Amino acid sequence: MAIKISACVITKNEEKNIPRWLGCMKKIADEIIVVDTGSTDSTVALAQEAGAKLYYFKWINDFSAAKNYAIEQAIGDWIVFLDADEFFTEEAQNVFRQELEHFHRDKSVACLLCRMLDIDADNDNRVFNTSLLPRIFRRSPYIRYKGAIHEQLENTQGNKKMVFAEKLEFMHTGYSRSIVRSKSERNLPIMLSELDKATTEKERRRLYPYLMDAYNNLGQYDKTIYYAEKCISCGYQMIGGEGSFYETIIMAMFNTEQPLNEILAMIARAEKDYPQEPFFPFTRSMALEKQGDLVGAEEAVLHGLELRKVQEDKMRQGIGISDTSRGLLPYVYERLGNIYSMKGAKQQAADNYLMALKQHKYQADSLRGLCRILADAKDVELIGLLNSLYDREKDGLFIVKNLKDLVGAGVLSYYGKDVRSFEQGYVHMASGRFDSAGVKLGEYLREMVLMGALAANNMDEYPQDGYLKALISKEYLETFEENAKKKDALRRLKEYRARAGIDN
Repeated sequence: MAIKISACVITKNEEKNIPRWLGCMKKIADEIIVVDTGSTDSTVALAQEAGAKLYYFKWINDFSAAKNYAIEQAIGDWIVFLDADEFFTEEAQNVFRQELEHFHRDKSVACLLCRMLDIDADNDNRVFNTSLLPRIFRRSPYIRYKGAIHEQLENTQGNKKMVFAEKLEFMHTGYSRSIVRSKSERNLPIMLSELDKATTEKERRRLYPYLMDAYNNLGQYDKTIYYAEKCISCGYQMIGGEGSFYETIIMAMFNTEQPLNEILAMIARAEKDYPQEPFFPFTRSMALEKQGDLVGAEEAVLHGLELRKVQEDKMRQGIGISDTSRGLLPYVYERLGNIYSMKGAKQQAADNYLMALKQHKYQADSLRGLCRILADAKDVELIGLLNSLYDREKDGLFIVKNLKDLVGAGVLSYYGKDVRSFEQGYVHMASGRFDSAGVKLGEYLREMVLMGALAANNMDEYPQDGYLKALISKEYLETFEENAKKKDALRRLKEYRARAGIDN
């Protein structure tokens, strides 16, 4: 008999996230349970439209109470409990039921650990961290959440296993750049007020890691380093991410372009304390490459990749460690690609560029590096390779934008089929259709000029970046169609050119 799957979530004002969550759960679950705790936006309406079973729970400042209420409404054999800003990858969705049926047959298994991929939705969904969390479990009176905040799943029966479901990865968008910046802007004044009121060192120490994160999210790296050093000096420990303070300091030093010898000294200090953490040899390779030491950079990368194998083994064993080095992998493989390319080892270079793109397909420099190596490949061969990574319709603009000067007409025509921006002009030129290319680029130019003219109508002062001088010529202004809406803007543009002496 087929297993029945219940998907649960608690919500409050999740209208931005809930459509994606509902879409994901429709593909894998037999029933969808939404427990709302007081939304004032369209969350409830969206859940109802999707056919979810909707319940209400009065918020009592207790996440476990709300989640346990949702569990009690479920009737499935297994419960999937992802937050509204979490969703399974497409690969996981495709094999979800098959994988769960496999674990269902082992009666000793009560809970599944899934790999969570923290992604930056503001940066093409780039993965920057991973960890293992329990998100799927059997429906049982013995399995419930505990803790009002930072709630944990507990099995009071205690005689069942929790195992790692390697293929069931899910993504989390809650730490995307815009979100964490907004939270940091909100929370920093509160924390600084707490720090000012603190009367004991213990009270102050508690705030150090949160202040470090807030300043880091806001790009204030000097203060980031200051509080990270405070955390290290007072012996603060982050469970599952013991080297995270060093990691934060090192990246802040890169961001502030501190001397490479100082960065390398900090990395050496970190490696001494955490010799098994691949993050540090990876960043050492970055610094060495900047110094021009390609041999040292290659050795550091390869050492880091060996350490990652050990880390991956621990993850497969269900050890819930944080995995920040995962976010560096696209750059790591790209670095190897660059090094092997300079050595003339084309096959190794191509393999590593491809590995970088498998980690993050929108790594533009890796794509360009790969296509430079494969410059002699036939269009049909290159299209076949790119199709293993990209969707022709969704990713066509990205391909054309980044490869317009590197690939043949066949590739550009294939991926440019649905491109509607000015890059379409390059597609036409690649095919030898220079007349239509001129038309497309001319349409774009006219649109840009019109925007410039209309924007000028609201300018008190004109920008000094050369935009108007380069884009809007005297001759074009004289022939530009004038109507009631544009007349004043064009007049002001002409006055600007005269005042600025552009046409003298």
